[in-house]
Amino acid sequence: MKQKILYIMHVDWRWIKQRPHFIAEGLSDFYDVTVVHFCSKRYLFQNPFISDTDNNLNILPAFRLPLYQNNSIYNLNKVYMRIYFRLLLKKYNPDIIWITYPQLYDYIPENNCKIIYDCMDLATGFDFEDKSKIIDLEEKLINDSSLVFTSSNYLFNKLIDTYHCEDKLFLIRNAYSGEIIPKPLNFEGSGSIETEKTFKIGYVGTISKWIDFTKIKRTLKEINNIEYHFIGPCELDQVLEDSRINFHGPVNYNEIYNHVKDFDCLIVPFNVDDKIKAADPGKIYGYINYNKPIISVYYKELEYFSKFLYFYSTTEDLLDLLNNMVINGFERKYSNDERIEFLKKNSWNMRAKEIRNILKLFKLVSLIGKFRIKLLSY
Repeated sequence: MKQKILYIMHVDWRWIKQRPHFIAEGLSDFYDVTVVHFCSKRYLFQNPFISDTDNNLNILPAFRLPLYQNNSIYNLNKVYMRIYFRLLLKKYNPDIIWITYPQLYDYIPENNCKIIYDCMDLATGFDFEDKSKIIDLEEKLINDSSLVFTSSNYLFNKLIDTYHCEDKLFLIRNAYSGEIIPKPLNFEGSGSIETEKTFKIGYVGTISKWIDFTKIKRTLKEINNIEYHFIGPCELDQVLEDSRINFHGPVNYNEIYNHVKDFDCLIVPFNVDDKIKAADPGKIYGYINYNKPIISVYYKELEYFSKFLYFYSTTEDLLDLLNNMVINGFERKYSNDERIEFLKKNSWNMRAKEIRNILKLFKLVSLIGKFRIKLLSY
């Protein structure tokens, strides 16, 4: 009989597919998984009850009152959510509760389930007023958890330094999902100057305050034959207006390639703060599959991708890099064989197997522990 997991995620199931979605789907191949997702206001009037029969997932919505960071509203939500989760625990009787964000743990009533915390982001990196509350909740969650997964080395070391929990930590990076493009795209870099060509630099992902438009603006000023293309939802109230910056809006996952295939390179143009330093960007796995040259701001976590990325730190670094790439026809840093090998080793299917092996080992150790206690009682 399969173990039951109550999988509680802070991301709306209908939002852009990311780590919580992929892990839930991967776990459903081995476990009986019920997903509870917190509905965002953008989907408030859409049907929150979604079935996912292909992955045997039972998906349930959770609703919070808006402005839930306000103390009074937070406490109201806490009372209501604890009643809700008490009913879910009684109905589904899970063996494991999987939690993706510390604040969610405040909604869980006392229970006898094993707790697993997937630390996928720097919890204090979000724009919440009371960061001390988040720290306190994360500490409680980690103390009560049997296992803690992190998505990056930065988070792994941060949790050890902050909570001294190295005995229960495991690193499970993000990964790639989808079909691996079987051969290089019709783009190998020209290897020579094309004075009449305008080179297209692409970004795929959410457009928010972490995009360094200051450096982008400077490159447009200094280099005449480049332009930028942004694919994804925009969270900014105001964006940089320039005839050589193109915003294409959200694009269906299956249609992204139709845009990317015409780009000369892809870019990760982040402002580097603590939240970014903690990130293992899922987009880079997808970028590698598109077989394009990739330019990225440097931070230590991205050394994992060093074989595939051209790094920059300063504006001058970026200008030098782009000027050289314009001259050399935007050549890739990696081979097609390296691309395919990396993607095969870094798929979400492989991550699901890693997690399952850890959970199997954890279950075995627990059983041995119970057996030893039983022997000692005689």
